Amino acid sequence: MASIEKRGTNSWRLIVEAGYDAQGKRIKRSKTIKIEDEALLRTTKKLRGFLNEELVKFKIEVEAGEYIAPEKMKFEAFVEEWRTKYADKKLSPKTLINTQII
Repeated sequence: MASIEKRGTNSWRLIVEAGYDAQGKRIKRSKTIKIEDEALLRTTKKLRGFLNEELVKFKIEVEAGEYIAPEKMKFEAFVEEWRTKYADKKLSPKTLINTQII
């Protein structure tokens, strides 16, 4: 199940359920998006379509396991998670090597 919540004049929260934990509690992932385009904010139909597109993209990202949940972690742990969830799949071998040198 996925949903969209309005948070402010130009801010929305996208919420996607990602299954259940060991205690049977639902696991939810959320992402806040801000829309700066005034023309988009004035048209309800286009805005709803844009938000639904973003929700579908976010849901696919969560279900594919590519979503990195914002949390406090050391940079080294973040880099390792980024490498396994994103870099190994999306970057060419030469680019991957160059990112590891830095």
